[in-house]
Amino acid sequence: DFTWVVDRTQAQDRRFFKFQEEIANDEDGGRLAIVEIGAGLAVPTVRLTGEELLVDDRQTLIRINPREPEIDNGPGGRIGLPMRGLEALEAIDALLDEMEKED
Repeated sequence: DFTWVVDRTQAQDRRFFKFQEEIANDEDGGRLAIVEIGAGLAVPTVRLTGEELLVDDRQTLIRINPREPEIDNGPGGRIGLPMRGLEALEAIDALLDEMEKED
């Protein structure tokens, strides 16, 4: 693609790499939730990226996919929801509302 703007892609890559380093080196107890919607096995890039961000129990990956919700074992929280995207987000929202009411 002759119109590709390489500088922008390189800047995004640098910011993402810095973000990954901050997650791996965060000793302040910061938590991260990764919500992955619809990423299937045919193009695994998104799935692999989400799994790579799980370095310890402070990170949780929520994989939403009606046909391929499976997540390999490893560090961090791993939740596979065999649901459609909107259905899962509405269920998560309702659950968070219930949790707020309990506090």
